[in-house]
Amino acid sequence: MTVGESVLTSVMGFFIVFAMLAFLAIVILIFAKVAGAVSGKGSKQPAPVAAAPAVEDASEKIAIITSVICEELNADPNELVIKGIREV
Repeated sequence: MTVGESVLTSVMGFFIVFAMLAFLAIVILIFAKVAGAVSGKGSKQPAPVAAAPAVEDASEKIAIITSVICEELNADPNELVIKGIREV
């Protein structure tokens, strides 16, 4: 096989791969439109919005941070005195 034939074979291979990728992308878009049309025939009500998570108070955060520190240091929580916590 000559260099010219090798280049032509490579170019044809790349073209086939990209053509199939484009074909698959079009098929996926068509399926998405069909699935959206089928599932969209029901009610047009918007989905309920989830409530915002409850705000934790400072004592819960301090307890969590203290437990992590004690776990890392293999220490008893009564041995530690945490004077303050600040965000770094």
